[in-house]
Amino acid sequence: MPFRYRNIYKRISLAAVIAGLILFFSLVCEAQKTTEWGAHLGIPFGHERLHEGLKYKPWQLLLYHKLADLKPRKPGRFIMALEPQLVWVHFSPKAKKEWEAGANLVFEYRWPLGSQAMVYAAIGSGPHFISVHTTQQARGFIFSDNFTAGFSHRIGKGNTWLDLKCRFRHISNAGLKEPNLGIDSWFAIAGLRWSWER
Repeated sequence: MPFRYRNIYKRISLAAVIAGLILFFSLVCEAQKTTEWGAHLGIPFGHERLHEGLKYKPWQLLLYHKLADLKPRKPGRFIMALEPQLVWVHFSPKAKKEWEAGANLVFEYRWPLGSQAMVYAAIGSGPHFISVHTTQQARGFIFSDNFTAGFSHRIGKGNTWLDLKCRFRHISNAGLKEPNLGIDSWFAIAGLRWSWER
């Protein structure tokens, strides 16, 4: 198969998989009795130095929506969530600012620490777009893969939680376009999450 047709086939297949996942998750969401929403800020503290000599520093605005409680019985809970994000990329030394956008599907396991706190671990991945082009990563469509550990504490007796997280992220495009060496980053993430009955 000619190279240009292989790329088109890959993209159509990927679009079909994403559409199927969205349909599946929308059906799962309808069956849930509780919902959660959140907003977080991701501050980069571990920056990869690009081949051009610049440090890649992505600042994240992250939204959070629980799609399903896959293990609702206590003590532990297995959560599936969607995490849309908008990212402003700064460089050191200073250069033109770039941006990213995308959404991750997250699988998160929570361990309670009494009724007021919990710790959790999560993995996530999803489609992403970056505007920067470097000699190690092509501009455009990529995947964002994330590994996260976190702590949550209930604020007062309500349904508001303070989230504190540490995250490692790798972005690359699965070989759809060259160059594709990937870019790695570490983040400290803080924000609020709200839960209530539907």
